[in-house]
Amino acid sequence: MIFTVFLTSAILGVVGFALSGPLRGKNGPRPDGVGFIIAVLLPLVVVWWFAQVGLSPKVDGSLSPDAITNAPTLPPELYEGWKFALLTLAVYVLSALRGMGRLPAWIADVIVLAGAFLAVKTSPDALLALRTSASSDAPTIDLGIFAIPFSMLWIWGVARLCASLARLPAVAPGYIGLVAGLMFLVGGFSAGTGQFSGFACAALCGAGLVTFVLALKSPNANLGWSATLASGFLLGIASALGVLNITLPAIICLAALALGLPLLNVSIVSVRAKLRGKNVEWSQKRVRLDEALAYRGVPPRKIATLYFVMGLWGCWLAYLAARWFFTDQLGGLWIVFHALVWLASFVGGGFIFFSLARVQMRRREGEDVPDRLEAFGIEISPVSMNEALDKIEGFIQEGTPHHVVTSDANAVLTSRSDPEYTEIIRRAALITPDGFGLVWGARLLGLPIYERVTGVDMVTGICERAAKNGYRLYIVGSEEGVASTAARNLAQKYPGANFVGTHHGFWRRDGKAQGITSEQADALMADEIRRATPDVLFVAMGIPSQEKFIAAQLERMNVPVCLGVGGSFDVYSGKFNRAPLTVQRLGMEWLYRVWIDPSRWKRMGYVPKFMLIAVKTWLVGDKKAADVY
Repeated sequence: MIFTVFLTSAILGVVGFALSGPLRGKNGPRPDGVGFIIAVLLPLVVVWWFAQVGLSPKVDGSLSPDAITNAPTLPPELYEGWKFALLTLAVYVLSALRGMGRLPAWIADVIVLAGAFLAVKTSPDALLALRTSASSDAPTIDLGIFAIPFSMLWIWGVARLCASLARLPAVAPGYIGLVAGLMFLVGGFSAGTGQFSGFACAALCGAGLVTFVLALKSPNANLGWSATLASGFLLGIASALGVLNITLPAIICLAALALGLPLLNVSIVSVRAKLRGKNVEWSQKRVRLDEALAYRGVPPRKIATLYFVMGLWGCWLAYLAARWFFTDQLGGLWIVFHALVWLASFVGGGFIFFSLARVQMRRREGEDVPDRLEAFGIEISPVSMNEALDKIEGFIQEGTPHHVVTSDANAVLTSRSDPEYTEIIRRAALITPDGFGLVWGARLLGLPIYERVTGVDMVTGICERAAKNGYRLYIVGSEEGVASTAARNLAQKYPGANFVGTHHGFWRRDGKAQGITSEQADALMADEIRRATPDVLFVAMGIPSQEKFIAAQLERMNVPVCLGVGGSFDVYSGKFNRAPLTVQRLGMEWLYRVWIDPSRWKRMGYVPKFMLIAVKTWLVGDKKAADVY
């Protein structure tokens, strides 16, 4: 039965989503979210009726004899469920009328409190009956005269917390669906119990989650404040009926973790300022987290996804707490072990949310960004891809030699053990942030580095501009045949790009066979490149060999732009396929490379090492850049 409610609400949620926007009828605009409310309440009351009176249809559509016999006998619980559903509908309708009439917001609070009073006054089951443990025979705390007001305040608080997220179309239904699913799991409802709480949670979960998925693809969708408020009202009743009667500490967990997510939305600016020892004006305190993220260029879809992940994390913590700590069956070392796992989940989840939010931020219009900054012991140019390509074109116009370095997490670790490499980076004309790890670490420190500028992408960008402007290009590095194949493929893709020469990266091996030293072989290679007179030289030898070769032979080659691009030409030659775009955006391209070439896994040890360095620098290091949003 409960699964039927979930599935039906999910299906109706698809239909209701089309009706949840600001559609216009013959008599003016319809209230937002009407389709969502129908998707929640219609399956709830219908299946609840079947569950109570025993009218369970057979597969062939007929009714069982027991069902027909019991049909006239309507149990009192049937009216209880209908009453809660009608109260939810009343809260929605009255709140929508208030909004359409542009009446003060406090009237909605009065509506919710009145609905909560009717729910708890006419149904003793809706009163919070608190127990100090999850055991069914644990003593109940008598709230006395405070039972009704406390229950009313709980229902009102849940409704208002849910409604506070209504400004983000996809967040509110997804959040409500998550918390409803959490309450179902914590309450331990089953299809045969006949508990209204289980049916209500199933309906909210089904409609909420499917609406969240649909809203992600429709940025103009709008669930509406009234629908979110009414859904929160139903969620509050469901929690009072079936979940919070389990244990007193469960209230703290559900409120602080799952239902506390909206509080983060209104307090982020004030908390952040206090942590930095500063005060903010009252008007600044009202800046919400979603507003701060939107101000920094994070699109609504990503904001909604971040909130959903944060809600999922909070619900997971609440579930673990309810299942692990508030039971009489655990003791001794098990409690300590569970506490450590829970604490690690709490700290780890919060850190992941914080760092992901930082990585998604983009440069503000008019933001003052320095030409170069220092991070993790090396210098980096905080440029976008277009800015980097513009600078490279400027170097070409100047005609004097310039060294361009692409730095990633591996470059940071290499610089810590190779002073020569560190000095080469400092002397470079341009140092681009190559790699998601470096961008993530920089954003963790609040540095204004917002975009990956990789060697493989710069090859594409330079070839595109070379096709328009006739720049001369030279490729050196990789295994024999790779450079020439890559040049041929790029020339076909970008007609007009003039490749004036290629050479494999093992000239030192060839020179040794001829009896000359590595230095002499490098000089001969540099002379060959100079005679070709390229405008841009791509060197694909890996870090730090390519940078050391360029730095040593820069003046001798006399090439306006010399750029180290690592294994980029393995991609352009067709030797390896680049990771799909989705994998690149997730920052998992390094993992994809290991997947297609397992021999690289030993070299990828620098990834966790760099992450530890970044976290340590964030916690105890000197943050030279402003911590900006």
